[in-house]
Amino acid sequence: MIYTITMNPSIDQHITINKLIKDDTLKASSIYRDPGGKGINVARVIKELGGETKAFGITGGCAGYMLKDLLDRHDLDYQFFEIMGETRINFIMTDLSDKTQTRISAPGPEVDESMIAQFVSMLERANPRPAFWVLGGSLLPGLPPDTYKQLIKIFNARGEKCVLDADGEALKWGIQASPFLVKPNEFELERLLGKDLRDEEDIAWAAGELCRKHGIEVVAVSLGKRGALFVKKTRVLKIDTPDVEVRTRVGAGDSMIGGFLTALDGGHDIEIAARMAVAAGTAAVMKEGTKLCLREDVERLFDLITAKPLDYTQNKAKDIVCNMEIEKTKAVGESEYQGEKFYFCSFLCKKKFDSDPGKYLKRRIKYETNKQS
Repeated sequence: MIYTITMNPSIDQHITINKLIKDDTLKASSIYRDPGGKGINVARVIKELGGETKAFGITGGCAGYMLKDLLDRHDLDYQFFEIMGETRINFIMTDLSDKTQTRISAPGPEVDESMIAQFVSMLERANPRPAFWVLGGSLLPGLPPDTYKQLIKIFNARGEKCVLDADGEALKWGIQASPFLVKPNEFELERLLGKDLRDEEDIAWAAGELCRKHGIEVVAVSLGKRGALFVKKTRVLKIDTPDVEVRTRVGAGDSMIGGFLTALDGGHDIEIAARMAVAAGTAAVMKEGTKLCLREDVERLFDLITAKPLDYTQNKAKDIVCNMEIEKTKAVGESEYQGEKFYFCSFLCKKKFDSDPGKYLKRRIKYETNKQS
């Protein structure tokens, strides 16, 4: 059983127009409404793929009533804590003239500590107890940034694994509680670490550091068209994605989590789960608006997807000037010469190399020749 928590759920309204013209009255060519929010999206995907799930969240007002009606239409099991505020409505607008997509996300209603205490009590009483909890998305106004951290600590103490999909402060605090899995995209990972990640090797090493430092079992980094990396403390799997027509990017990450957990909960290993995750994420971008993935597409794409290991040691480099071994992600500087990249432990080493790169290349060749002999 997989439970999901959406602290700030939404109704996602997808509007299609022929062309956006500012300061003019436009007619929508189509309008779709779906239940939204990361946890709810994950639950929808798990349901679609045949898994067992239940969605928990906080709702209120007329929009909250509409949200529950939409969930009933999806035949999704749910339990919400009711508040006086109004559940948010988000807008996704697709401009058919240039196929661009604009998203407008509402903040959601405010809550206080007493409301959250009651909500947490509801979660603690949930029965049967799940194998996994998925916590994701933005926090409601009024909630402290360590909300996910506190929830993860509660569930970890019960032996229930937690998956965190958040950004910014919520992610920074949440990883401190050692969730089983976190799923940032490459830009969210850069924001979390406060530095640029140049390539997949950098990303893999940085994700591995999160595992080692915070006791996270898996860091799944979505890379858009380039697929995804599934990183453990000492192992990295690179999953490439098939080339498909992209109609939306809404819900692709949520579909990844749904596919991954459905496979794990079904007894499959991490490689099968990672392939299922990317298949679900790829299937989601093929559908317009907020429709998410279809099981038949996921199963077809799964057979086209392979997993390959990525060597952790590729992040290591030797400063050609002083021969010090360094991590590429921690290099002070880098230079490119004759199509090869060089990494340096200090600006002084970089300056020496840049002034006469041929000198250091000859020295390296001489050293390697002597070593072989």
